[in-house]
Amino acid sequence: IAEDRRTSGAMLEDKTIEIKALNRIKDNLGEEITIRVYSFNRVVLLVGQAENSDAKTLAEDLAIEVANVRDVQNEIEIAGQVTSISKNNDKLLKARVLGGFVKEQSIKASHYKIIAESGIIYLMGLVSQEEGLASAQNAANTKGVKKVITVFEYLD
Repeated sequence: IAEDRRTSGAMLEDKTIEIKALNRIKDNLGEEITIRVYSFNRVVLLVGQAENSDAKTLAEDLAIEVANVRDVQNEIEIAGQVTSISKNNDKLLKARVLGGFVKEQSIKASHYKIIAESGIIYLMGLVSQEEGLASAQNAANTKGVKKVITVFEYLD
C-alpha cells in the first residue's frame, strides 16, 4: 500500500467500484456468472466468460453506470465456464509474472494490478511510458503467457 501511486481514498474507491459493479452484474445476470470486475484509478476491467454478446454488453453497461467509474474495458469472452485446471494455471501464471517483476529490479510490482484469465495477462496501473513498456515486455516473455493486455494510465 505504501508504494501504490494511488491515494488511500482512490484505493478505497476502486474496491467500492469493484463490489458495486459485481453486485449489479450478479443481480442482473445471475449469481452463477463467471465475470470478474477489477478497478484501478476508477477504470474498470471486466474479464471472464459470458453466454452471449447481450450478456457481455449488459455487464459493461451495468459497470459504467456505477458512480465514479471513468471508463470500462470489456475483455469478457463469449464462452462457457473455464475449468478448475484453467483457473489453477492462471494462478500459476500470475505468480510467474509477479516473480518476473520482482526479479527485474527496475519494475516495481506494487505499481501494478496483475490479472490472469485464460492465459492472458492484464496489467493495470499508474505508470510512466517506460515502466509500462518494460512491464508488458517482461510479462509477455513469461512462460505460458498467450497475450498481454495493458490498462495503464500514464504519468508522462
